[in-house]
Amino acid sequence: MNVIVQDLVETKQYFVGETKPEFYVIYGKYENSDAMFRGKDFHMSEIEIEEVVKVLHGDEHHSLRPIESYTIGEDYPSIDAILAKVKQQHRDIFI
Repeated sequence: MNVIVQDLVETKQYFVGETKPEFYVIYGKYENSDAMFRGKDFHMSEIEIEEVVKVLHGDEHHSLRPIESYTIGEDYPSIDAILAKVKQQHRDIFI
């Protein structure tokens, strides 16, 4: 049996003090691994590093809900490119 394991290794909140109180822009860096179980044997191998910026909305009565997710890769080569896209695409979340 194979299972994908996603470990959060780094996180950071962007635009603190610049967004409306119920909106959050969160960066997460994940180490994705493939865990294989065969009988009593266990083997884990790293697949990739994944970096994602999520735009979330929540308030005191509800859990955080995802609005949009941006992954560093072909479409967005860096965190700065994603943050520029967030400012452009989600103007309504800013003060």
